[in-house]
Amino acid sequence: MAGQSGVEIGNTRGGRRRSLQLHVMETPCRNLCALDRERATCRGCGRTIAEIVHWRSMTDVARAAVMKRVQDFQPQRRA
Repeated sequence: MAGQSGVEIGNTRGGRRRSLQLHVMETPCRNLCALDRERATCRGCGRTIAEIVHWRSMTDVARAAVMKRVQDFQPQRRA
């Protein structure tokens, strides 16, 4: 699901280079955020407000379940 990538950052004292590991978190967000009040979900990705708010603190298992549920979600146009 999520991967890691190493990003090299500049020289430190002593001329040694350090590697900074960044955790890349997968998300269904499509930057089409709009609330569907009837369904209480985002029209862009299909997640509930609670899922959006707590996304970063959810376990990998919980995020994977949401990703599976919304994998075929088609963004809805605003009425």
